[in-house]
Amino acid sequence: MYIIIVGCGKVGSNLAKELSINNHDVVIIDSDPEKFKQLGSGFNGKTILGVPIDEDILLQAGIEKADAIAAVSPDENINIMVSQIAKEIYNVPRVIPRVYDPDRDIFFQQLGLNTMCLTTLVVAHVKKILEQTTGDISLTFGSKNIGFSFIKPSSQTEGKAIKDINIPNKMIFGIVKDEEFMFANPNYKVHKNNLIVLAEYI
Repeated sequence: MYIIIVGCGKVGSNLAKELSINNHDVVIIDSDPEKFKQLGSGFNGKTILGVPIDEDILLQAGIEKADAIAAVSPDENINIMVSQIAKEIYNVPRVIPRVYDPDRDIFFQQLGLNTMCLTTLVVAHVKKILEQTTGDISLTFGSKNIGFSFIKPSSQTEGKAIKDINIPNKMIFGIVKDEEFMFANPNYKVHKNNLIVLAEYI
C-alpha cells in the first residue's frame, strides 16, 4: 500500500517505521525537521518537510495515488482538515484522523470520518483489563475480533529474536520492557524480564 502519514511525533514515527518494515510505501510529512530524527537511519520511506494542509505539500507526498492517509499530528484541527481534503477531494480509500476529544470523535464519525481517539482507546483498554480476571484482552476491529494475551519468556524463547520465535496461530504484537510497551521489532531479542504480548484472531 501507498500510505501517507501526517505528523512525525511518537505515534507517527513509530507507525511509519512499522509500516515500512512491512514493505508498505510510506511518506511522512511534518513541519519540524527535527522530528524526522525519530525515524532512525533504517527508515526507507520518504520524508517531506512542510505544512500538511498545504495542498502542494500533499500533492508532493503523492495524495493522488495514496491508498491510505493517517493524520496523527498533535494538532487535531490539522488532522481533520487533511482528512477532509483526502476524503472529499482526492477520494483516498482509507482516511484516519487522530482526535483527542471523545465528544468530537463521535461528531466526526457521524460525518463519515473513521477517526482514532487515543483517549477512547486507552479508556477501553484499561476498562477491559480492570474488569477481567485474567491478563487476556479482546477487541473488535471492523468485523474481526482480536485477542491479546501476555506470557513470560520461556527457556525456548529467551534470548531469541522475535523473528525467530514461532507460536502457532498467534503473532507477537509487542513487548513490555521495564513497564513500557513497545511494538514488536523483528530483530529485538527477548529478555527474561520482558513480557510478550501476543495477538490472535478469536
